[in-house]
Amino acid sequence: MPLPPYREDLIKAEILAMTGSQPLNRSQIAARLGLGAATVTDHTRRLIKLGFLRELPPRVTGRGRPRVPLEVVADAAYTLDLRVHPDHLMGVLMRLDGSEVRRFTRPFSPADDPVGQLATACEEVLSDPATGSRVLGIGLAVPGVIDPGTGTVRLSPRLGWADMPVRPPLAARLPVPVLIDNDTRASTTGELLFGTGRDHDDFLVLAIGDGVGMGIVLDRRVHRGPDGVAGEFGHVPTGPGGPECVCGRRGCVDAYVADYALAAEAAAGVVNVLAVRALTVIGESHVLWPYLAPGFHRAVDDGIIAALPGLEIKVRPWDDSGHARGAASLVLAASVAS
Repeated sequence: MPLPPYREDLIKAEILAMTGSQPLNRSQIAARLGLGAATVTDHTRRLIKLGFLRELPPRVTGRGRPRVPLEVVADAAYTLDLRVHPDHLMGVLMRLDGSEVRRFTRPFSPADDPVGQLATACEEVLSDPATGSRVLGIGLAVPGVIDPGTGTVRLSPRLGWADMPVRPPLAARLPVPVLIDNDTRASTTGELLFGTGRDHDDFLVLAIGDGVGMGIVLDRRVHRGPDGVAGEFGHVPTGPGGPECVCGRRGCVDAYVADYALAAEAAAGVVNVLAVRALTVIGESHVLWPYLAPGFHRAVDDGIIAALPGLEIKVRPWDDSGHARGAASLVLAASVAS
């Protein structure tokens, strides 16, 4: 049975992510996720049955029944995840606890049988007798407007794709399920499971690299909109005129990508609307943060209303595999959702 394009119920994936960093008993899991004991017991029972979670020896801490810690069986299954760039593919094979088995890079040409190139890259990993049989599914993180429900790239100016079905032909060729989503939304799911979501239920992810993207998490759910394509922050218009954007319009935030003060002001506007308390900055341009931080913080501080003080801004160390690791979270969530 094919995986759903995405599932809003991330509880099992969150349990795996939490217990991957340290063993936790069911009461601790329930407290951190704000769930009832019966709900956590049901989810952990299913994960144990799948072989993804195991019980450790009971621990006695004072009065009452001993607590049974749970931990992830990290190598019980893997996800294979690809970040699609205009000139190369970055692939990551991930364990259940979010750690890497290995990564690889290979050339890519968006105009030359792209589905065939993607399939070949995946088949090479799946054919490895040491790891291939453990792959739960494949996640693709693609820049642009992606419809994860149909598996179609509606528009990706950087790849030169428009209304191009990717998931259906790729899934027909591969023996495991395939998911596709926008790269920033994929990384936002990763932040929810393994990063900022450890401390916050509501937060923003601002991706600044060769474009500008934003991911939104509200009440521990990644905001996608009715068609699954919400979050095209880079194409928010800033006013009439302005430089031409890769999407064909003028004055988009993306067209001012070098102006981080402008991106910060736009982010402050979203903070005001959504009343979040945390903003995580990701992307290739994080290395410039020491030079950009003063202007960014000043623009954010000036733009946020007084009723929303204390916005926590984190800058996430980033490398070329970042969005691919985010795609792993999509596959993990969908694989254990039922």
